[in-house]
Amino acid sequence: MAASGGWSGGCTWPDLQPEILGVVLSRLPSHADRVRLAAVCRPWRSSARLLRPLPPLLPWLALCDGTFLSLPDGAVHRLPVAGHGVSVRVSTGSTLFLVHVDDHNCSLMNPSPVTTTPLPEAAGWFRENPAVRKVLMSDHLVAALVKSKDIYGSKTTKVIISTRGQPWDITRCSTTEWAAPEDSCVIDIALFKAKLYVLLDTVLFDTEDEEYGQVHELRVLDDGHEQATIQGTPVAGFEDDFDPYETDAYGQRHYLVVSGDRLLMVQRWINLPPIFPIDSGIEKRTRLFKVFEATGLSSGCGQWTEVDRLTGRALFVSEGCSESLPAGGQSSGVGVREDCIYFLNDETCENPFPDSGAYNMRDQTVAPLLPATVAVPAAGYGPWSPTWLFPET
Repeated sequence: MAASGGWSGGCTWPDLQPEILGVVLSRLPSHADRVRLAAVCRPWRSSARLLRPLPPLLPWLALCDGTFLSLPDGAVHRLPVAGHGVSVRVSTGSTLFLVHVDDHNCSLMNPSPVTTTPLPEAAGWFRENPAVRKVLMSDHLVAALVKSKDIYGSKTTKVIISTRGQPWDITRCSTTEWAAPEDSCVIDIALFKAKLYVLLDTVLFDTEDEEYGQVHELRVLDDGHEQATIQGTPVAGFEDDFDPYETDAYGQRHYLVVSGDRLLMVQRWINLPPIFPIDSGIEKRTRLFKVFEATGLSSGCGQWTEVDRLTGRALFVSEGCSESLPAGGQSSGVGVREDCIYFLNDETCENPFPDSGAYNMRDQTVAPLLPATVAVPAAGYGPWSPTWLFPET
């Protein structure tokens, strides 16, 4: 390159052809790299906005200490998001829902670029400091899944819903609450085709009032009122005999995920270490995933149908945020892999990576989130569970 900053043929960097810039953008492995490219000069920034759609990139990990880690490079980003003045941080997908300590007011933060929008319709929702597990946002609705304890110590789950007559019109908001029925627990919520769906875990009892299994039900809420029930079939039972030395025991977690035009329930199987001996060397690890589609929803008589492929997509599951992205970018070695389920350790812990990874539905193998060539960053302890964040670029 000549000293003047141009090519030997007289072309300068700002004159780089959009086709070439598009090839470069499609091969960048992270959101931060795409942002840096667009910041080089005004022509590049304008071209980057027009070069759509780009292959989807892997999301960020919002870690428990308030930092954010990008994949696959493992770079740690620190944003002015979760300081001492924030009591709740929940990912809504591309933004962060925050509850502030001093006044319990809520806001929505976009990490790229950093902008904050107040949410006055949610003011006062969390004055009793419940555990906020998930928040969903649309132009007409805010819904929060919260867990709390009553004065007797019993755990309860409920969904708080605020609806608007027009997008972001807080003068015409109505707020309702929907509590889980007795012997049931809300384990996830999702917005699918403009309707709010609730996934319930309901305990089943026999004629002698003994527990014999559980069922996962899907319910549709309309303005906080139950509209329909999609019954499930028993998916797990209770063992009569408990063996503290059992090495093949599994626990399950369930997630509700919208994937294109399908609503999916993702079942995660976690191998549990035995109680004895304490030094067995067996650690808690995710071994298997099963995926079920909620079919027949329009008829009101739906059922769970197991699927073995994600039809050109991948899933990202965590307790606070679950999303689906189209697969792509494999020709350049970066991006989202088809028929894979990316998962996180849902617990609040210093190192979330031992039980996080990418599960391949085709061969039922688990790959680490970070390549072997990338050192696992040291993350500090914090009050929040790891979750996914999908920044827009």
